[in-house]
Amino acid sequence: MKKHLYIAVLFFLGLGLQAAQAQYAYFPTEGAITYEKTIHIKNLMRRYMNSLKDGDMSRTYMEQMVSKSPETAVLERKLSFRGNETYFEPMPREQNQLVSQMLMMLDNGAKVYQNLEKEQVSMAMDFGGSAIVVQDSLTDVKWKITNEYRNIAGYDCRRANGITLDSVYVVAFYTDQIPTSGGPGSIHGLPGMILGFVVPEQHFNIYATKVEMTAPTIKTDIFKKKDKPNTRREVKAKMKEVMGQWMTDKQIDLMMASLFL
Repeated sequence: MKKHLYIAVLFFLGLGLQAAQAQYAYFPTEGAITYEKTIHIKNLMRRYMNSLKDGDMSRTYMEQMVSKSPETAVLERKLSFRGNETYFEPMPREQNQLVSQMLMMLDNGAKVYQNLEKEQVSMAMDFGGSAIVVQDSLTDVKWKITNEYRNIAGYDCRRANGITLDSVYVVAFYTDQIPTSGGPGSIHGLPGMILGFVVPEQHFNIYATKVEMTAPTIKTDIFKKKDKPNTRREVKAKMKEVMGQWMTDKQIDLMMASLFL
């Protein structure tokens, strides 16, 4: 009788412990997330080559670059978040000379601050040696949540498919265990933090490798005093004005997607 009573007590204690754990599940509102961004260099360069105008002299140069380049390059990024604010930045990672040269064309190393409550985004990046600064409303994304799941960096994440920048198809994996509705770069808008993000036409993906619940550093002012921010629309208009004579509209759209995502 005592043995049965002892087992029953342990059983109910176990249930109580599980209930307490569920009741006090931790949903972090601040921390830092490390991501790895993989760029499929050869595929992306071929896509740019296919968008060149007929007779473009740069095709030969790009073909030579593609023949020498590795299939992929891996970069490191960090996202700091607190409440409805996020700050995304590149982290140093050594690359060989050829990859570094190609990444100057394929990745802008943008710093991105998002205020999700105010629906504002600020971006600062380098493009061909020139600084580009953007201040605008949050990037619009039309999401459709699916029933596909994946575990990323120890978090169960749900897949969502989206359309942004008018026609760019994207895939995201988010976790509602981190309630901030942000993600890497300028992506956002799901009911939780985005830990995985794929842009097929830009031939890159970015996945979280580590989530740390530490006090983050959120940089809200990422511009220099002399910088004059532009909207995304203004940046695209200036790019078209300067480069439209030797670049197709399709190629300019590709470039804009790489800048703004």
